[in-house]
Amino acid sequence: MNNLKTETLLDYCDSDDYALQTEALIQLVDAEVYAAAPKILRLLNSPDELIRSHAAEALGYLGSEEVETVGPALMPLLKDTEKLVRSEAVEALGELDYTPAIAPIEHILRNDPSALVRASAAETLGYLGEPKSIKILDISLLDPNEDEAVRCYAANAIGILGTSQLLPKLEKYLNSELPLSVKAELLGARYWLGAKEDMAKLVDLLDRADEDFAQHILTILTDLKEREPTPNLAKDAPELGKILSAIALRFPLMRYQAESILKD
Repeated sequence: MNNLKTETLLDYCDSDDYALQTEALIQLVDAEVYAAAPKILRLLNSPDELIRSHAAEALGYLGSEEVETVGPALMPLLKDTEKLVRSEAVEALGELDYTPAIAPIEHILRNDPSALVRASAAETLGYLGEPKSIKILDISLLDPNEDEAVRCYAANAIGILGTSQLLPKLEKYLNSELPLSVKAELLGARYWLGAKEDMAKLVDLLDRADEDFAQHILTILTDLKEREPTPNLAKDAPELGKILSAIALRFPLMRYQAESILKD
């Protein structure tokens, strides 16, 4: 079932067949049919958790032209009984830059029982652009009982929201007892905030990394490269090219990502 007409896909949204609804949501997003947002809204109330989650995800992409309607419609899903639905709702609100969701998402970061949802909250707070969120992100970052992935997303978000004034505090964090993955995120955050010397430190970690940690650092480097203004990673870490080439040989599945980081 491929490349169906928009009219057919919209009819599928109105059906009671979960398989057809799922197919419609996937294809409408792929085709960038923004006019489908009103049809998709009703699926947020579906009794099926996967449909609710897919609908929330789709509205994160297609709801940008009707944020004043879509944003409030997504908000009740922040209290959905299913963690996948809550996670997708949080991320959709971030995609839509729906700032009234900031306070509820801050609450989720510290109180949701699911690490998946808390990780989505930490990541989304970075996208929503409110510097005051740094305070609660700090708490999650330094919480030894918090899930490691959540702490990593918190560190990254702090780098996005902060200014160079945070550099001394983040350096103090680097010198404290933190998981190595979180320290890598802090190096990326400090680099983005102006500590250019930290790129060489991050690349040194990459040189000594096992497969899982190497993938983590490549993701950090890819994220930094995709930001605007684009940083000159190779200039700030002269060994980057050699180490990325070595990583591509050691871990062939990472070759494409490693090579893409070096491309202009």
